[in-house]
Amino acid sequence: MNNRERAMAVLHYQPYDRLPLVHFDFWNETLEKWAAEGHITQEECDNWVDGNPYDASISAKLGFDFNWNNCVKPLGSTNSLRPPFEPKVVETLPDGSRKVLDAYGAIVLQKNDATGIPTEIDHLLKDQASWEEHYNPRLQFSMERILEAEVPTGDQMLPVGQGGLEFLKRGEWENPLAIHCGSLYGQIRNWLGLVGSAYLLVDDEPLFDEIIDTVGELCYQTTKALLDMVGTFDFAH
Repeated sequence: MNNRERAMAVLHYQPYDRLPLVHFDFWNETLEKWAAEGHITQEECDNWVDGNPYDASISAKLGFDFNWNNCVKPLGSTNSLRPPFEPKVVETLPDGSRKVLDAYGAIVLQKNDATGIPTEIDHLLKDQASWEEHYNPRLQFSMERILEAEVPTGDQMLPVGQGGLEFLKRGEWENPLAIHCGSLYGQIRNWLGLVGSAYLLVDDEPLFDEIIDTVGELCYQTTKALLDMVGTFDFAH
């Protein structure tokens, strides 16, 4: 059995030869440590992206069968901002840390010696006016979201509109392949912050509902468009 057959048999309660050994993403700091120790190459560390060929190479070295996040993501994520905000330094503080506007429209504190999720200081999305100016226009459906989505083919990543669709229609992949349907609330949390989203639900419930509905509709439209083109996937994220 190949990995795809094995995983699908497990999920459908059918006979299988063994359980697959899978993982779900790596921390960049962990990859840097492994590269320094000689377990992986620096090239693999520098070029790793979840699900790309370098990810497959690292997975094999560690003894994994595949990455469970092996999926087609329309424009990075089904409900991502298009275009994202261009990151820029808003202020440099005396200790060398920086207030940075990130791709989500959040202002975060970046420190040279810190890793992990940075502290959020402020957010562009605060009210109806900022929603209509900065976010709603970036959350509209377009076929470019589908055509630019990258397909993991094993040895390369192919955009749907540049060979990826043909690969998907053949249906001959070795590992289970998913369609990414979007994180309905995860993206919204990134735009508002956890505290901001909690307050908005109380302070302006109609706006909160509009944001949820807009993101949900975009998730639906992108998922439907890709399914209409391809037909089916093994599972959905």
